[in-house]
Order: sequence, then structure tokens, then C-alpha cells
Amino acid sequence: MQRRVIALCALLLATVACSDDESTDSTSVTTAAPGTLAPGATSLTGESLAPQTTFMPDCSQMPSAASLSAQVGVPLDEGQVTGVGTCEFLGVNDQSLSVVLSLFTDPAEQAAFLDLQASLGASTPLNDAALAGALVNPNSLLYITANNVTYAVQVMVTGGTPAEQLPLATAVLTAWLAL
Repeated sequence: MQRRVIALCALLLATVACSDDESTDSTSVTTAAPGTLAPGATSLTGESLAPQTTFMPDCSQMPSAASLSAQVGVPLDEGQVTGVGTCEFLGVNDQSLSVVLSLFTDPAEQAAFLDLQASLGASTPLNDAALAGALVNPNSLLYITANNVTYAVQVMVTGGTPAEQLPLATAVLTAWLAL
């Protein structure tokens, strides 16, 4: 059955790709031959083919591992980029311990992040004057939009629940915003 589906898809693709339909309009389309544009290059019209993201080659925009270790009380290794605008700092002696930080500078990524938070359920305001406007999602992720940037912090270093570790996330976020 699976072979039939694959064969049918290949046949359909070949038919569409090789169609010589005379009824189409006469508008010409310029296309580049495969392999003529490098990844991330611009198209022939000058538009970028690469998705616009908060590109981070490393975690240098985040607080240092030493600073985070001092705030959460656990030695942490250097951060690793794990996603768009996101770094994870794992415990030096226990890699199950982690601090995850996200920094979204692109408005589209900020909107996507906030949409995701809304889809998880209602976030609640953090009761901390130093972080006015900060919210906590149902999974105890702490986030705030400040200075046109969205910051998010989740701390998992004590073995307790994320909610029990919210004071540590609050300390990390407070120090991060002060940088």
C-alpha cells in the first residue's frame, strides 16, 4: 500500500511538473537553475530566501554561565543555542539541571511566542514590583516584553516543580534586565 501511495505521488508530481498547458497566461517567470543560489542568498528579485529570525551564533547575548550559577546556586556550563533566540545552560555535574533563556528581538517571533503562550492557557501576572508586566505561563515559564524585546526564563535546578523554582527564575530575569 505504501509503495502505491509513493508511486501515485511521484506520477502526480511528474504530471504537474511536465505539464504543457497552453491555456496558461503568457506572463513569463524567471527561475534560477538548481544550485545557483547559495543558502541564505537573495532571490533573483532581491528578496531574501532565508527566514527572518533572531539569529544567535552563540549565547553571548545572554547572562554568563558564572552569573547564572551564582543566581541559581548550581554550577552551570556555557550555554548552547537550542532554538531561535534560545540558549540552554546545563548543570556542570548534572546535565538534568538547566536554565533556559530566550531573547526575541524580531516582532514576528515575539508575536509567535506570545501566541504560543496564549494557546497554553491564561498567563498570570508576576507579583514583583521589580518586574512590572512580567507574566507566568501555566508551565511556570516567566516572561516579559521590555524595551521592544521579549525575555523568557525557566529554571529547573532544584528537583522541585517549575512553580517552586519561580523565585530563581525571577532572580535571573531581574539580573538579566539590569545588564
